Amino acid sequence: MKKKQYIFLLLLLVIFLGGCQMASEKIKKPSEMTPQDLPDVRAFQDEFTRGFLQSTEETKPGYYPFLSGTGKYKMDFPQGGMINERGADDKEYKEYSVHILSDIVGRADISIFYFSYKTPDKLDMDKESFSTRIGKDINYQKIAGDGQSLYYGKIDKSQFYAYAGYIQNEKAGGALEIIYQIDCRKDLKEKCNKNKTENEKYVLNWMKSIRFIDENKEVNDS
Repeated sequence: MKKKQYIFLLLLLVIFLGGCQMASEKIKKPSEMTPQDLPDVRAFQDEFTRGFLQSTEETKPGYYPFLSGTGKYKMDFPQGGMINERGADDKEYKEYSVHILSDIVGRADISIFYFSYKTPDKLDMDKESFSTRIGKDINYQKIAGDGQSLYYGKIDKSQFYAYAGYIQNEKAGGALEIIYQIDCRKDLKEKCNKNKTENEKYVLNWMKSIRFIDENKEVNDS
């Protein structure tokens, strides 16, 4: 290769690498952005919640990418959601709640429990234990996924439409217990009754967005 060609190719490489570096520097997480550059929705207005959101680009209309503080799972986070800072947190167990204001479901609360030590071989026992804590006998519907399974069921509550989800990681262990309650008290009762079927689809589709992270795959892809 001639010297001039070599120098030209070297310059192209330097320009390319410099451009890649500049592009990566421009990509900021929401927690690093100024308020005026953030979407004008409730999830980004709360500083604590904002720390878990990975981008200002929607995963689908009304949802943004969320990564758990454990780094073990991700999901679509509703734009009207706000995470309660209070909750249990240690190496094997994490518990927190999300309060939602939504044009679709109205007022709702999600309780999320993560267990690092729960494994598929004890699935039936763990599901039964979850139902016992809720105080209900739940008829679960199994929805299989890639390396995980969602067990979904309704919870009978007089003033709430409530749903339970148990998600088992079948590759590396770990499980999530989820309770999603839509407030149907007083003036909200008529809207709940009218939208009951749509609300259930909305909740189930959200639960399906929760994905355990395959750490081996993430390493290989990086």
